[in-house]
Amino acid sequence: MTSAALLAPAVYAAGPDDGGCRHEMRGDHKGYHGEMHKMFRGLDLTDAQRTQMKELMQSHREAMQAKRPSDEVRAAHKQQMLDMITSDSFNEADLKAMTAQRSEQRAQAAVERMKMQREIYQMLTPEQQAKFKENFAKRGGRKGDRP
Repeated sequence: MTSAALLAPAVYAAGPDDGGCRHEMRGDHKGYHGEMHKMFRGLDLTDAQRTQMKELMQSHREAMQAKRPSDEVRAAHKQQMLDMITSDSFNEADLKAMTAQRSEQRAQAAVERMKMQREIYQMLTPEQQAKFKENFAKRGGRKGDRP
């Protein structure tokens, strides 16, 4: 029972949908939006399309930042994890509820990213859309292409 309690933070931190990509969201990495730029490379975008895409991605970035939990919420969550680890008993239901909530948040973020990608795709000309599909098919099997 003690080993399960010690693994709780690792289970939560990794998350079921994480795929080990947390580093892309920190530091000098461009994160998800850096990957977005790669998706549209070689499409000969017009200046107007580039401007529209930048505005859409900035809007998406701001919306996602607004949905991030506050420092107080994160501190409370950290305390909750500590309480689970140091408790005399282990409550699996509480841990499952916490991880389910985190999974739902990640799923919603994935939906928002897909909506943004679709909006950007709709900005492309039919020729650019065909090239995008071709490039996307070629990308298969590379790092970052996780289910």
